Amino acid sequence: MTPIALVTPWYGPDTRGGAENQARQLAAALLAQGADLEVWTSTSRDAFSPRTASHYPPGLNLVDGIAVRRWLLDEPGLGVPPMVQRLARRLKLRLPQHPAHEINLLASLPNSAGLYEHLVAHPERRCIFIPYPMGLSYWGSFLAQGRAYHVPCLHDEPYAYYSTYKAMLLRAERVLFNSAPERDLALRLYGLNPEQAVVAGEGIDLDWVGDAGRFQSTTGISGPTLLYVGRRDFGKNVPLLLSYFREWKAQTGRELTLLLPGPGELPIPRALGDWVVDLGFLEPQAKHDAYAAATVFCQPSTIESFSIVLMESWLQATPALVNAACAVTSDFALRSGGGIPWAGFAEWGAALERLLDDAPLRQAMGAAGQQFVRRECRWDAVARRTLAAVG
Repeated sequence: MTPIALVTPWYGPDTRGGAENQARQLAAALLAQGADLEVWTSTSRDAFSPRTASHYPPGLNLVDGIAVRRWLLDEPGLGVPPMVQRLARRLKLRLPQHPAHEINLLASLPNSAGLYEHLVAHPERRCIFIPYPMGLSYWGSFLAQGRAYHVPCLHDEPYAYYSTYKAMLLRAERVLFNSAPERDLALRLYGLNPEQAVVAGEGIDLDWVGDAGRFQSTTGISGPTLLYVGRRDFGKNVPLLLSYFREWKAQTGRELTLLLPGPGELPIPRALGDWVVDLGFLEPQAKHDAYAAATVFCQPSTIESFSIVLMESWLQATPALVNAACAVTSDFALRSGGGIPWAGFAEWGAALERLLDDAPLRQAMGAAGQQFVRRECRWDAVARRTLAAVG
């Protein structure tokens, strides 16, 4: 089997982040399929930690049976990293031309001279880079031309329109997407050859079984609940969710508690103090208990390439409301029958009330979502599609 290196800025059992979690689970799934796999990454913990700190030891070590090689990250700089310039001369590669601010952005993102040198010294390994907006992904795939593959986790965001990332994905042997709408976005933005663009998908852990009764007895929360799980910030549209919830409560006066577990500061409007519960960080079992206990799950984000939390809610048979402005989650909701896309406050409120008032509909949609996840989100299938694409 072709030797593979999974290249990602951060990797470890306590590394936080959606793409980072995907990288760990993909690595485990590839290894389970018998892949000759190494992970090439940094000694740093994650994007929330000091850039050049050695949270993990450098060199080769095993993480859950997976060979992981680590190097220090470079200090942020300007221009093309010096090691990339030296290696490009050795490989007789012409440095690409891009606007200065785009090149400088890459220099401010994770880069590693040691990793780049190792990558060039081991041309036998095909390299899968995850996610896309990173110095390691751009310069690493530039140095690994002819054996570079990407799992971009692409969003419709300003970075996606940069010439650097367009050039990077056009150079790739193949680009592996988490969903069909993510692939459609890349085809539209970059003009990729359709044969170059593969939907490999993403999986989740399908073994979790949530316990609604345990959640209710542990927290003391009963009655109808609306659940969101994840970062509580503008990027995920949580302030919008809070504003919708506040207006809906003012208009209807109905009983409903909004549950918001996750990282980040959460300023709760005083008027909602009795109806919004900040659960903070939840351990995995407690999180799945919350999914099982929720009446309705809501995913307000518009910048998803997959949405693990949506799939986790469906795994516990909880129906969902998703933002119609997100092509990915809307596609999942409509294809599965497990969710309702909403556009604007009026649709959100009407869909919420329909689900609150119609228990048979909630149960049918939750069951449809659960069936979809169990069918579509198997890591073994994702790993097989990935290996077929990489060859």
